Amino acid sequence: MKNTHDILDLRVPSGKTVLMQHLQTLVLRGNPHWIGGVISPAKLPALAAKLAARYPVQRDERGRTYDRSKGLASAHFVAFPAADGAIAWWVLTSDGLGGLADNKSPDAHVAKHALRANGHIEFDDYVLLYAHKKDARTVRDAKTGREKKIIKDCSTWTWKMTNRAYGQVMAAIENDVNALNFGRDDAKLEGLRGTLAYQRRRPLFSGVRSQVLQLHREADSQWGLVRKAWLARYTQFALKYGDNAGRLRSLKEITSQHLPKMGRFKVFGDITLGHLVRGDVPRGSAGN
Repeated sequence: MKNTHDILDLRVPSGKTVLMQHLQTLVLRGNPHWIGGVISPAKLPALAAKLAARYPVQRDERGRTYDRSKGLASAHFVAFPAADGAIAWWVLTSDGLGGLADNKSPDAHVAKHALRANGHIEFDDYVLLYAHKKDARTVRDAKTGREKKIIKDCSTWTWKMTNRAYGQVMAAIENDVNALNFGRDDAKLEGLRGTLAYQRRRPLFSGVRSQVLQLHREADSQWGLVRKAWLARYTQFALKYGDNAGRLRSLKEITSQHLPKMGRFKVFGDITLGHLVRGDVPRGSAGN
């Protein structure tokens, strides 16, 4: 068994989006069984040591590959700063002996499966789901030799906003529309435009990206019903901006300029569990 000091040398994902991508990748690569929770920094050393004694969370990738070839489970321990100074943590394992799917595991009775409706991983405003999506791909036509775009149905793991979070944004949109609060989306976010601009700053995983686009559609539809009333109230803007007054950004502009597809990020920097325990996390590091 590794000692507590060694456990605290485990590194932490370098940011919120990186954490989410890391969890997504772990599940995608065959680690759907998990346990997790939230704990105070003072209790993290004992928890990490206990979990390291139960599961091979300190194996490197070569060791994990070897374990799986022998029918043993691979395991990962992930921790990250949560709200109010607490630490969110997860253990994810593959199938195999010694993992969370093993009935002899000490935590088998509380383990969840990420694919099941009652076992989805959640963090902050988001939930990790196995979802269907339409993927645009460029292929070469066998007859003409020219490139063409096709839309292919596929399924993959992705993050989406929780129903609660999505509902809160919809409520904010409705409030802004009812108040004729067109707002602004430049350096200062206000009103309807500010609400929508904030959504574009979310981690744009494919599931979240689709939801953000749908929120823009909903806002565009609702605002279209009250725009004339807004123009009648704010005649100075109608005179100044003409036909563009009170118009939201077009969906074409949103998709082409404001909703970039996610890239891959380096998971780990220099921050470790030990830094989380001591509260020694530099500004701009884990937690953002």
